[in-house]
Amino acid sequence: MKLNPETPKYRIFKKKLVFFILFLAMTSYGQKVLNLSEFNIKANKDATPIVVKALKKAKEEGVSKLIFPKGTYHFYPTFAPEIYCEITNNDNGLKRTSFPLIDFHNFEIDGGGSDFIYHGKMIPFIIEESSDIKVTNLSVDWEVPFALEGLVVAKDMNTKTFDIEVKSPYEVKFGHLYLKLERPDTPYERKYGKRFAYWEHYNLEIGQNIFWDPKTMAPLYNTQMYNMPEKGIYAEELKKGLIRITTKMKKLPPIGSIMVSKGEYLQNRTSPAFRIFKSQDLEFKNVNVHHAGAMGLIAERSENITLDSFNVVLREGSGRMVTTTADATHFCNVKGTVVIKNSTFENMLDDATNIHGTYVRVNKIIDNYTLAVETYHPHQNGYLFGEEGDRVQIIEQANIQPTTSTMILKKVERVNEKVSYITFDKPITGKVNVYDGVENISWHASAIIENNIVRNNRARSFLISTPRKVTVRNNHLSSQMASFRLTGDLGLWNESGPNEGLLIENNLIENAVYGGNGPQSIFLIDPQYQNKKNFDGTYSKNITIRKNTIKTFDSSILHAISVDGLVFENNTIFQTNKYKPLFPSISNLRIVNCNNVSIKGNEYKSLDGKEGTLTIDSKSTNVKTSKKDDFKIKKSK
Repeated sequence: MKLNPETPKYRIFKKKLVFFILFLAMTSYGQKVLNLSEFNIKANKDATPIVVKALKKAKEEGVSKLIFPKGTYHFYPTFAPEIYCEITNNDNGLKRTSFPLIDFHNFEIDGGGSDFIYHGKMIPFIIEESSDIKVTNLSVDWEVPFALEGLVVAKDMNTKTFDIEVKSPYEVKFGHLYLKLERPDTPYERKYGKRFAYWEHYNLEIGQNIFWDPKTMAPLYNTQMYNMPEKGIYAEELKKGLIRITTKMKKLPPIGSIMVSKGEYLQNRTSPAFRIFKSQDLEFKNVNVHHAGAMGLIAERSENITLDSFNVVLREGSGRMVTTTADATHFCNVKGTVVIKNSTFENMLDDATNIHGTYVRVNKIIDNYTLAVETYHPHQNGYLFGEEGDRVQIIEQANIQPTTSTMILKKVERVNEKVSYITFDKPITGKVNVYDGVENISWHASAIIENNIVRNNRARSFLISTPRKVTVRNNHLSSQMASFRLTGDLGLWNESGPNEGLLIENNLIENAVYGGNGPQSIFLIDPQYQNKKNFDGTYSKNITIRKNTIKTFDSSILHAISVDGLVFENNTIFQTNKYKPLFPSISNLRIVNCNNVSIKGNEYKSLDGKEGTLTIDSKSTNVKTSKKDDFKIKKSK
């Protein structure tokens, strides 16, 4: 039936149709949507209080999706709510945030392709006690970076000094160079000055440092030659923006290189971009982190997290060398499945990802069922090791081996940020000593890591320490240290646990391990034993490395310690002339204290036409090699 546009029926039909279309737009096909254009957000200099207000309304009214009109939004800490956060592997403290997603469920934030620019010490997103959260289509950056970058313009071999040009905020005082972070803007700061900037660690003395090559946009080759001490760096301002550095180092940096420093240790991991705690079923899609004053994303005591096109990348045209001042992503005490796919991680000052648990250390044996345990590293103060009902086991320090069967935590009593009492369901008499560790085996994650790019970062590509199934495939990797590090320790970081069921396949690895930090390896499997020459037992099980293409200038490809069930098969390795080899005398493959090993079908194409070398120690058993493999046994010891 065709309606006449002049009739009342047509006008009623048209009005109902318009209302229906508006309803669909507002609800996004069943979702209750809140668009920030309703808050006139583009007209506000500071988006923080607007977003906080919108989130409050969304929670009260059951809104399931928050939408930003595309634009550039600035977030300041002045009117941001704050939460005390104990964040593993980062700096604890009161943290101000623009997105306090606390106890949110079935909620989505769509940035609409917007740029979020942050000012000062903030954590953009704090997600706690939440579930079914999705964050999409946005970029995070900081106006003033958390790292100082200085172009080396001159050096003097006689005085052992070098000069840098610095464009980012800095100050020279007390004979030292400080990077200046952005402080909250208040009338009092404007009137009386930034008199507390040093004591509140907004002015950070140059400490942890590295030198970058602007031609490759990566750390300098043989980086360790240019390491400066974290203390004892002296500075003189020759004129505004030109600073002379005096310190002890093996070799002065080349002219044209970039000195990078993120400031004082234990004060330079204040502001990760995303903090996740006690949450589940989270997805981050089409998110860019251009910079952060710590990690790009840190998740702990959470489960089922997907990163799809979660990119930690330099903003085009920024002129910066560094993205995040720590890891791009980090997962600790996470269970379920971690998925990292279709992402690019570049120019971080640490790893692309680290998936692990954390041992707590035995401080005191209280009785047959109870221990006092503590965290050791300051970045693990306040770490939530476990809760009632978690499955745990005791790990002896010397060999990093379990001394008990699985036990259940019956009670956890926190004493302070370092010490807790934990009580088990079974007696521990004679099975534990001071300095041993306790591992939470309930909270380990499986992972799928595929179709990612890692490049131009200090440190490693992937650190993986979990006994759950992990698949790493179709990635393109080029990092300063090992492409893969599989380890555990009861020494410094106390990261657990052993790998069991790890598959590494179809990855392209190019010219990694160029930092010179000792004879590392592309595949480095090295549990950290107290006595590296005297240990028993194996640590990890069932690791398969197959069908990877490796282009490397140096010698060491695989160093495997204490693996039961290791497959290294059908990999193709090309020796390149990208750099001069740092450790040319090291065997290509080193097998130490391993059982049930298969090495076959590998191709090694060296520049001089020589065969690859394989070293197997006397503690290794059942190592099978093929005559057709290009790696030949060099020696057994």
